[in-house]
Amino acid sequence: MELSSLLSSTLSIIPELVLVVTSLVIILVGTIKKDNISSYNYFISILSVCLVFVLNLCRFSDPAVAFSGALSLDTFSAYFNSIFLIGAFFTILLSKDYMEDNENISEYLALILLSTSGMMFIASAKEFMSLFVGFEIMSIAVYILSGFNKKSIQSTESGIKYLVLGGFSSAILLFGIALLYGATGSIYFKDIISAFNYQSVLYVSGSIMVLTGFLFKIGAAPLHQWVPDIYEGAPTPITAFMSVAVKAAGFAILLRVLFEGVNITHHGVSTALLVVSILTMTIGNISAITQKSIKRMLAYSSIAHAGYALIGIIAQLNGEPNALSGVLYYLYAYTLMNMGAFAILCYLGRENRSFNDYEQISGLWQRKPYTAICLAIFMFSLAGIPPTIGFFAKYRIFLSAVEAQLYLLAVIGIINSVISAYYYLKVLVYAFMHKEQHTFEPYKPISVMSIVILSIGTLLFGLFPLYSIQLAIKAAGTF
Repeated sequence: MELSSLLSSTLSIIPELVLVVTSLVIILVGTIKKDNISSYNYFISILSVCLVFVLNLCRFSDPAVAFSGALSLDTFSAYFNSIFLIGAFFTILLSKDYMEDNENISEYLALILLSTSGMMFIASAKEFMSLFVGFEIMSIAVYILSGFNKKSIQSTESGIKYLVLGGFSSAILLFGIALLYGATGSIYFKDIISAFNYQSVLYVSGSIMVLTGFLFKIGAAPLHQWVPDIYEGAPTPITAFMSVAVKAAGFAILLRVLFEGVNITHHGVSTALLVVSILTMTIGNISAITQKSIKRMLAYSSIAHAGYALIGIIAQLNGEPNALSGVLYYLYAYTLMNMGAFAILCYLGRENRSFNDYEQISGLWQRKPYTAICLAIFMFSLAGIPPTIGFFAKYRIFLSAVEAQLYLLAVIGIINSVISAYYYLKVLVYAFMHKEQHTFEPYKPISVMSIVILSIGTLLFGLFPLYSIQLAIKAAGTF
């Protein structure tokens, strides 16, 4: 690669580099200045995320290719980057109150930024080496974050479990990449998909292993067992971050590989994903009904939502041209409403006092009525009740299945959505109709601000969804 081309490519990934450099600065400042360091580092972190968000907006109108086509800085990656950055922004804000007693906040914030940079590389990757590097940057940081609360046995267990299971999934993914390279002689998605050969043992085996690695990361059945344990044990802001940003990164990988450059409707991938989608929705919703912990219920809920999003991918593989935009819009909607639900849990608890059980939110309406109203907005949206953004997101997903003539899949999805309403509304029954059994944390201005912004977004984009849908359509048009 020529020097000028290398320089141009490096300049084109300035948003990702800003996050990496900021994370290093935060760690450096943390070692030099010990007194009142958390306020400085929170400010630097928030500022860098906002700066990168603004820089990322330029990619919607000015796409580019970097490092000889290894990275595609297009509208698709810009759309997903927005989801990652929104997730990182609110995770950092919520951590300010939730992690206020933690002594290692510099490392904590640096890991969030590094993980986000890895996600951004994933969304831009057009070949497997760049994808795997971004995948590992994201994963290793999240492994550490999930076990960051050293005073909690559950958190430590969460970090170890995620490290072991995530390590296995990474090994399977890497082995699958090696087999695909052996079968095709290329690591670029377009070349690999173009060289499809169902009679090649190397190709078929590699494809299955790569798909397995992706399904693990989005928490799809039957590779979902890690989700409730890791989500329950991790610090609540990190659980929120994993449930929206890491899941979105998994879908970004899956969509890039499936739809990069060619039409693969004849490859038979949709049949496998059809089974996975039905299992994921059904297992996630049925398991969520039996949970006594709200945090664990939301973990199973996230599994079910992965199944809903897969419906749109299946519809696209079956020839519905607008289904992919529905998937992108769904992931964006899920980011707002699920981050909001976890923001409530962060607000009501703290690092060493989590609000997880249904009984613990009893009497919320009497003591904190505005918080209870925001909780209702998020639960209604997750259940798909209008006029929230969750309703329009599910509507577009189910409509794409109908237009692709996948009527049975659409019916199963709608039935599962109705089932999910039971456990979402159960939260509101405790919050509005039960008497107070626990004292609530005092007023936390930063957490309250986060909840209000997410509540307004969940309602506003539900009442006026047109602009956000058009943006999703533009991003999906990349393929």
